[in-house]
Amino acid sequence: MTKNLTKYDNITPDQVDLIKSQIAVGATDDELKLFLHVADKSGLDPLSKQIYFIKRSGKMTIQTAIDGFRAIADRTGQYIGSSDPVFEEISNNPVKATVTVNKVVAGVVGNFTATARWSEYYPGDAQGFMWNKMPHTMLGKCAEALALRKAFPAQLSGLYTGDEMAQAGDNDPNQAKEINPTKGSEQLKVALTEKVQVFATDEETGFEDIITPPKVDSQKILDEAQTKLDEAFAFCENEEIHHNIINNLNDIKFECTEYNTEVLTNFAKTYRPNQELFQNVAKKYKDEWRENMIPEHYNKLYTYMDELNHFFPDEVIPVVHEEVI
Repeated sequence: MTKNLTKYDNITPDQVDLIKSQIAVGATDDELKLFLHVADKSGLDPLSKQIYFIKRSGKMTIQTAIDGFRAIADRTGQYIGSSDPVFEEISNNPVKATVTVNKVVAGVVGNFTATARWSEYYPGDAQGFMWNKMPHTMLGKCAEALALRKAFPAQLSGLYTGDEMAQAGDNDPNQAKEINPTKGSEQLKVALTEKVQVFATDEETGFEDIITPPKVDSQKILDEAQTKLDEAFAFCENEEIHHNIINNLNDIKFECTEYNTEVLTNFAKTYRPNQELFQNVAKKYKDEWRENMIPEHYNKLYTYMDELNHFFPDEVIPVVHEEVI
């Protein structure tokens, strides 16, 4: 096992398997080694959520929490705090956040100021659920990370927070798996299929125009739609819980394990209002999705949304009443 092959300065052998099963879920041996190496060299504790293993669309990224940045800076003995973000706003919406980090340099307090602009960091509607919910908090953390990296380049060079990386997105599109849900709301099924033709073969219908290629990238629209649904399903102001649920939602696009099912079901029981959130996303974007996706992709989106719905307790009534999706 990995813990018998590699020794780490800051991670004990007994912690390796725990990180593998609880933090770096789904990591290959090589991915786990890389994650542990970065965590060990940076002195960040994965078990304290100072550094995250993120796997989306089968691709691993390593992200640092803002608390991890603060911990690294604090260990230098030169960090003496940072200011609250100062915002520039338009109609109460932040467009710029500025943070100053204070650091002792040769006995003198130096000020290191950095500014994050909404236009550069907002990840877009597809991944911007938390940003729209807590815009000042998210932009302020990006500004603080910039200022900390400016003040402590030797310690923080190459490390980025998840909030900073959100706007980068994924280069690899999700390859949605075929899902055969055994549960779910019959009302939701009606909601998603209303105004949608039954897509059959040309021999059965004679409608050749059904398979006319869309004007936009259908796969990209599918990926963005799933991301919107994921962000609504996983909404939680606790960043650690949110990241964990997003990871599990990405996992089930490839293989839904017993572990994934348990995590998502427990989350859905605790955050029942999120069922309404992700259904409202579908209501908002239904026309755009239907018009721009090929039938195969729209059907995959339907089955994916139906799978999300069935994680919630059966007694929770779907919110689609006055207008079906």
